Amino acid sequence: MKKSKKLIIVSLVILVGVFAFFNQTKTSQAHTDTVDLSTNVQEYISFTLTSGDTPAFGNLTPGTPICYNTGTVASVTTNSANGYTLGLSDTIASTNSALVHTDTTTYITDYAGTIATPTAWTGTGLGATNYAADDTHKNAKWGAGTTVCDVSNKYAGIPETATTAHTVTGYHASADTSGWGFKVDVPNTQKTGAYAGTATFTATAVLTP
Repeated sequence: MKKSKKLIIVSLVILVGVFAFFNQTKTSQAHTDTVDLSTNVQEYISFTLTSGDTPAFGNLTPGTPICYNTGTVASVTTNSANGYTLGLSDTIASTNSALVHTDTTTYITDYAGTIATPTAWTGTGLGATNYAADDTHKNAKWGAGTTVCDVSNKYAGIPETATTAHTVTGYHASADTSGWGFKVDVPNTQKTGAYAGTATFTATAVLTP
Protein backbone atom coordinates (compact mmCIF):
# COMPACT_ATOMS: atom_id res chain seq x y z
CA MET A 1 0.00 0.00 0.00
CA LYS A 2 2.86 2.35 0.83
CA LYS A 3 4.48 1.66 -2.57
CA SER A 4 1.23 2.52 -4.33
CA LYS A 5 1.02 5.84 -2.52
CA LYS A 6 4.62 6.64 -3.44
CA LEU A 7 3.95 5.79 -7.09
CA ILE A 8 0.87 7.99 -7.12
CA ILE A 9 2.78 10.87 -5.56
CA VAL A 10 5.68 10.52 -8.03
CA SER A 11 3.24 10.31 -10.94
CA LEU A 12 1.49 13.45 -9.78
CA VAL A 13 4.79 15.30 -9.47
CA ILE A 14 5.73 14.28 -13.05
CA LEU A 15 2.33 15.30 -14.40
CA VAL A 16 2.53 18.66 -12.64
CA GLY A 17 6.00 19.19 -14.11
CA VAL A 18 4.91 18.29 -17.62
CA PHE A 19 1.83 20.49 -17.32
CA ALA A 20 3.93 23.37 -16.06
CA PHE A 21 6.38 22.93 -18.97
CA PHE A 22 3.72 22.91 -21.69
CA ASN A 23 1.77 25.65 -20.02
CA GLN A 24 4.92 27.80 -19.96
CA THR A 25 5.53 27.11 -23.70
CA LYS A 26 2.00 28.06 -24.67
CA THR A 27 2.12 31.36 -22.86
CA SER A 28 5.46 32.44 -24.48
CA GLN A 29 4.88 35.49 -26.79
CA ALA A 30 6.67 36.42 -30.11
CA HIS A 31 8.26 39.85 -30.38
CA THR A 32 8.58 41.66 -33.74
CA ASP A 33 10.18 44.77 -35.15
CA THR A 34 10.39 46.18 -38.69
CA VAL A 35 13.07 47.29 -41.14
CA ASP A 36 12.09 50.29 -43.29
CA LEU A 37 13.59 49.90 -46.78
CA SER A 38 14.00 52.65 -49.38
CA THR A 39 15.89 53.44 -52.58
CA ASN A 40 15.86 55.95 -55.41
CA VAL A 41 16.27 54.44 -58.90
CA GLN A 42 18.43 56.65 -61.09
CA GLU A 43 17.97 57.45 -64.79
CA TYR A 44 19.08 54.99 -67.47
CA ILE A 45 19.00 55.65 -71.21
CA SER A 46 20.36 53.73 -74.17
CA PHE A 47 20.14 54.89 -77.79
CA THR A 48 21.11 53.32 -81.10
CA LEU A 49 20.29 53.56 -84.79
CA THR A 50 19.29 50.01 -85.66
CA SER A 51 19.15 50.53 -89.44
CA GLY A 52 19.66 53.14 -92.15
CA ASP A 53 22.64 54.85 -90.54
CA THR A 54 24.59 55.30 -93.82
CA PRO A 55 22.21 56.99 -96.30
CA ALA A 56 23.88 57.09 -99.74
CA PHE A 57 21.81 58.98 -102.32
CA GLY A 58 23.98 57.99 -105.28
CA ASN A 59 24.04 60.11 -108.43
CA LEU A 60 21.88 63.21 -108.08
CA THR A 61 20.47 64.96 -111.13
CA PRO A 62 19.53 68.58 -110.35
CA GLY A 63 15.76 68.99 -110.29
CA THR A 64 15.11 65.29 -109.60
CA PRO A 65 14.83 64.77 -105.83
CA ILE A 66 16.13 61.55 -104.31
CA CYS A 67 14.56 59.96 -101.25
CA TYR A 68 16.82 57.44 -99.51
CA ASN A 69 14.58 54.38 -99.48
CA THR A 70 15.84 52.73 -96.30
CA GLY A 71 14.44 54.21 -93.11
CA THR A 72 16.76 55.28 -90.32
CA VAL A 73 15.31 53.60 -87.24
CA ALA A 74 16.09 55.18 -83.88
CA SER A 75 15.67 52.91 -80.86
CA VAL A 76 15.59 54.35 -77.33
CA THR A 77 15.42 52.41 -74.07
CA THR A 78 15.00 54.45 -70.93
CA ASN A 79 13.55 53.98 -67.45
CA SER A 80 12.57 57.64 -67.24
CA ALA A 81 9.08 58.00 -65.80
CA ASN A 82 8.56 61.06 -68.01
CA GLY A 83 9.77 59.75 -71.38
CA TYR A 84 12.43 61.20 -73.64
CA THR A 85 13.13 63.59 -76.50
CA LEU A 86 15.00 62.99 -79.74
CA GLY A 87 16.89 65.91 -81.27
CA LEU A 88 18.52 66.49 -84.66
CA SER A 89 21.59 68.55 -85.52
CA ASP A 90 24.43 68.83 -88.06
CA THR A 91 26.83 71.41 -86.47
CA ILE A 92 26.77 73.39 -89.74
CA ALA A 93 25.99 77.08 -89.40
CA SER A 94 23.60 79.20 -91.44
CA THR A 95 21.40 77.52 -94.08
CA ASN A 96 24.03 75.01 -95.19
CA SER A 97 23.40 71.29 -94.70
CA ALA A 98 25.86 68.64 -93.58
CA LEU A 99 26.57 67.74 -97.23
CA VAL A 100 29.84 69.46 -98.18
CA HIS A 101 31.82 69.13 -101.40
CA THR A 102 35.30 67.62 -101.42
CA ASP A 103 36.55 71.19 -101.89
CA THR A 104 35.44 71.65 -98.21
CA THR A 105 33.77 75.00 -98.96
CA THR A 106 30.76 74.27 -101.19
CA TYR A 107 27.60 73.00 -99.48
CA ILE A 108 24.19 71.68 -100.43
CA THR A 109 21.71 73.87 -98.57
CA ASP A 110 19.26 72.88 -95.86
CA TYR A 111 15.72 72.21 -97.01
CA ALA A 112 13.55 75.27 -96.27
CA GLY A 113 11.08 73.56 -93.92
CA THR A 114 11.93 73.70 -90.20
CA ILE A 115 11.57 71.22 -87.36
CA ALA A 116 8.98 73.55 -85.86
CA THR A 117 7.09 73.63 -89.18
CA PRO A 118 7.98 70.84 -91.62
CA THR A 119 6.55 71.22 -95.13
CA ALA A 120 5.54 68.98 -98.01
CA TRP A 121 8.52 68.58 -100.33
CA THR A 122 9.09 71.46 -102.72
CA GLY A 123 12.27 73.13 -103.80
CA THR A 124 15.81 71.97 -103.06
CA GLY A 125 18.16 71.11 -100.20
CA LEU A 126 18.64 68.27 -97.71
CA GLY A 127 15.59 67.47 -95.60
CA ALA A 128 14.63 65.00 -92.87
CA THR A 129 11.23 63.56 -91.97
CA ASN A 130 9.72 61.46 -89.20
CA TYR A 131 7.51 58.99 -91.05
CA ALA A 132 6.70 56.55 -88.22
CA ALA A 133 6.80 56.09 -84.43
CA ASP A 134 5.69 53.49 -81.87
CA ASP A 135 2.42 53.87 -79.97
CA THR A 136 1.08 56.78 -82.07
CA HIS A 137 3.94 59.02 -80.90
CA LYS A 138 4.43 60.51 -84.36
CA ASN A 139 3.59 64.22 -84.33
CA ALA A 140 1.03 65.27 -86.93
CA LYS A 141 3.27 68.10 -88.13
CA TRP A 142 5.39 65.52 -90.00
CA GLY A 143 2.52 64.71 -92.35
CA ALA A 144 0.30 61.69 -92.94
CA GLY A 145 2.96 59.44 -94.48
CA THR A 146 3.57 55.98 -93.09
CA THR A 147 6.57 54.82 -95.16
CA VAL A 148 10.03 56.27 -95.64
CA CYS A 149 9.40 57.81 -99.07
CA ASP A 150 5.67 58.42 -98.73
CA VAL A 151 4.59 61.50 -100.73
CA SER A 152 2.57 62.61 -97.69
CA ASN A 153 5.69 63.07 -95.55
CA LYS A 154 6.72 66.57 -94.56
CA TYR A 155 10.36 67.64 -94.32
CA ALA A 156 12.63 69.94 -92.34
CA GLY A 157 16.18 71.13 -92.76
CA ILE A 158 18.54 69.84 -90.08
CA PRO A 159 19.58 72.65 -87.68
CA GLU A 160 23.08 73.43 -86.46
CA THR A 161 22.35 72.61 -82.81
CA ALA A 162 20.30 69.78 -81.33
CA THR A 163 16.62 70.64 -81.71
CA THR A 164 13.83 68.43 -80.42
CA ALA A 165 12.17 66.70 -83.38
CA HIS A 166 10.37 63.91 -81.50
CA THR A 167 8.88 63.73 -78.00
CA VAL A 168 7.74 60.59 -76.21
CA THR A 169 5.91 60.98 -72.90
CA GLY A 170 5.54 58.56 -70.00
CA TYR A 171 7.35 55.41 -68.91
CA HIS A 172 7.98 52.59 -71.39
CA ALA A 173 9.21 49.21 -70.19
CA SER A 174 10.72 48.25 -73.55
CA ALA A 175 12.58 49.95 -76.41
CA ASP A 176 10.69 52.72 -78.21
CA THR A 177 11.40 53.26 -81.92
CA SER A 178 10.86 55.95 -84.53
CA GLY A 179 11.49 55.94 -88.28
CA TRP A 180 13.29 58.77 -90.10
CA GLY A 181 13.84 59.50 -93.78
CA PHE A 182 16.08 61.83 -95.79
CA LYS A 183 15.53 63.53 -99.14
CA VAL A 184 17.75 65.75 -101.26
CA ASP A 185 17.65 67.86 -104.42
CA VAL A 186 19.82 70.67 -105.80
CA PRO A 187 19.40 73.51 -108.29
CA ASN A 188 21.07 73.21 -111.69
CA THR A 189 23.70 75.68 -110.51
CA GLN A 190 25.06 73.28 -107.84
CA LYS A 191 28.74 72.48 -108.33
CA THR A 192 29.35 68.96 -109.63
CA GLY A 193 31.26 66.46 -107.54
CA ALA A 194 31.03 64.34 -104.41
CA TYR A 195 29.39 65.60 -101.22
CA ALA A 196 29.31 63.99 -97.77
CA GLY A 197 28.56 64.90 -94.18
CA THR A 198 27.13 63.79 -90.84
CA ALA A 199 23.86 64.46 -89.04
CA THR A 200 23.40 63.63 -85.35
CA PHE A 201 20.46 62.26 -83.37
CA THR A 202 20.49 63.04 -79.64
CA ALA A 203 18.26 61.12 -77.21
CA THR A 204 17.63 62.78 -73.82
CA ALA A 205 15.62 61.41 -70.91
CA VAL A 206 13.04 63.81 -69.49
CA LEU A 207 13.76 64.18 -65.79
CA THR A 208 10.80 66.40 -64.84
CA PRO A 209 7.17 66.23 -65.95
